[in-house]
Order: sequence, then structure tokens, then C-alpha cells
Amino acid sequence: MNTRFGRAMERLHRVGQARLADSVGNYVDRNGAVLAQDLGLQVDRNVERFGEGGAVDRVATISVLRSFIQPLDRKGAFVIGTETLHIDGIAEDDGHLITFYVVP
Repeated sequence: MNTRFGRAMERLHRVGQARLADSVGNYVDRNGAVLAQDLGLQVDRNVERFGEGGAVDRVATISVLRSFIQPLDRKGAFVIGTETLHIDGIAEDDGHLITFYVVP
């Protein structure tokens, strides 16, 4: 979004992510090649996700600025320390900030 509103949203996400990021990690593609290093990540654990049949699962999510993870590999992963969290789906995406469901 290159509109005035889009630029304002991007700035809001950049400032917010800089303050809310609680982890630093790398973004890797499905083959393990590093696509982006030292990203500020917001990791949330025990997030409710509604599955098939209305069942509620507890999962983890990772939020990151979308512009930092180009190209986007939906089968990629995030490496935080010694932990690798594989992308399991997209929870939210507004074009600037993207939140992934992740599994170990």
C-alpha cells in the first residue's frame, strides 16, 4: 500500500514491532537456507486456534514485519536460538505485519 494510510500503518507496525519484539531469530526457507538474519520477532505461545469441528488447539504464533522476510516461503521456518519453529499457516496478514502459526 503506497497510500498515505498505508505508509502510516507501516510506520505504526515498525515502531510497535521494535518495542514488542521479545525474540531475535533467523528466517529460513524450506531447505534451511537463511533468508533473513537477526529479525525482531514477537513470539506468543498458547494462542487459541480453532480447528476442524470447532476444536480449540493451543499453538504458538510469530509476528514479523513482512518487508523483512522477502521472498516469503510459506513452508519456511524461524530459528530462535536452538529452537526451530516451522510455519504451519498464516494467522493474520495486513500487508505490513504478518503473523504465522508455528509448530516445533
